Amino acid sequence: MTCIVRARWVRMTISLGVLAVLFGGCGESPGLGASFDYVMPARFAVPELRPSDEQGEFEIYTESPLHPATWRVQLNACASTGAIVSYRWSVDGEEVGVETRCDGFAYEFPAEGEYSVSLAVEDSSGEEIEQTEVIVVRDLLIFGIGDSYGSGEGSPDVNEFDEGGAKWQNLRCHRSAQSGQVRAAQMIEDADPHTSVTFVHVACSGGRIHRALLESYDGIVFEPEDEPLRAQIDRVAELADDHEIDALFVSIGGNDINFSKVVEACVLGEVCHLGDPMIDPLLEKTASLVCGLLGSYEDECKSYLDPDVIDVDSLDARTIFEIGSKDEYVDDVDVHQDGLDDLPANYDDLGQAIVGSLGMDPARVYLTEIPDVTRDEFGDLCAWPTELPDFQESLRIAAQQVPGVTITEMEWASNYVLTELRAAMRAAADENGWQFVEGVDPRFAGHGYCSDVTWLTRLQNTFQFQGDQNGALHPNVPGYQAYADAIVEAFDPAQ
Repeated sequence: MTCIVRARWVRMTISLGVLAVLFGGCGESPGLGASFDYVMPARFAVPELRPSDEQGEFEIYTESPLHPATWRVQLNACASTGAIVSYRWSVDGEEVGVETRCDGFAYEFPAEGEYSVSLAVEDSSGEEIEQTEVIVVRDLLIFGIGDSYGSGEGSPDVNEFDEGGAKWQNLRCHRSAQSGQVRAAQMIEDADPHTSVTFVHVACSGGRIHRALLESYDGIVFEPEDEPLRAQIDRVAELADDHEIDALFVSIGGNDINFSKVVEACVLGEVCHLGDPMIDPLLEKTASLVCGLLGSYEDECKSYLDPDVIDVDSLDARTIFEIGSKDEYVDDVDVHQDGLDDLPANYDDLGQAIVGSLGMDPARVYLTEIPDVTRDEFGDLCAWPTELPDFQESLRIAAQQVPGVTITEMEWASNYVLTELRAAMRAAADENGWQFVEGVDPRFAGHGYCSDVTWLTRLQNTFQFQGDQNGALHPNVPGYQAYADAIVEAFDPAQ
């Protein structure tokens, strides 16, 4: 027999014949069967910024309590078959609800963990069939800590091009929802309907292992009367409140080797890496070219590149990188302005604090690498010329190259500074049992500072986007997405 169904959907009553086709062609309709699935409702939510004249002060990325008393789970029985008139639900052998709809039941579980859930379906004739499954109620508690590459520096939530100026999730830390840590947490939330994610973001721009993670820190933006921010590890312990931490996303190390000061020395100085610092004689012309692109922020840019206010001793990039400038003291005490020589010990101090203060399994710590951003899409080094060409070509260079950083300085930064930093990070991860997120660097290939499609915030962009120089050489939105992709690829929820 040939089965023909004419699909006339306007004012049409679905016949049993159509149902038969929908459930398997022209054969008999399926018998009574119980089947169900479950969903943990999403908890991740980016906090809404306050009115346009205020900044955010956010850490917790959920609209629900950080540690709820119960965990709601949506149970769905719509894959069940037959002419069902009731759905009866039981948890660990105790009946908890009866519904007439397949998708209408939610249950508040008292804690995370495994539960035996049973679904009994009944049809109009009184026939009943039951299905029992073990479900896992699990929320992933994830914290993001670290420095500017963790906070989202360079990519404010609202930039200066928008009405009201630059806005941040947290102004003192230049903490942004564009951060790769935030984006990774969102992706993990979206990837698995059987788990939810509670994300807490405490990374702070300018942070070091000691001054920010292990000790108090003022923040990247602060007033003299502001109380110091709590050490990030202490803040995590306070907010976790003895609850198990499922993952710790960590971005740290760049400030411990004074990376931003190294870059600044090469921008402002001539041949910054050979131990004989001097102010770049082209600096005034460089400032005129670069800052002339900025309009309303031209004066701030020229102030940053003003040779008359530069301390020549601050231009010795090699010393700053290797052993620290050793010139920042508070009450005659060095405040950990260290260099490469101190980095391994600093990482070990952090590892001990993570285990001792947070009680974490080190395998749940994800340390993200710093990418090499010194090359263009062809693999060639970015380079500021030692002699500027004609005006039109100089404008193109000013828009795309790191001001004042010549090819020899850039080669040193690529082959020595960034190579040594990544090696120290990898060694620290191995030594402390952390996961090293090494997928960042290959993703940035072809998207360096001088690439046509850069994943970095250039010097002129940081003034345009956020009104200061702090965002230079930090990821832009696609760059932070690359960070998120690498974190998610490395993340193992089974750890």
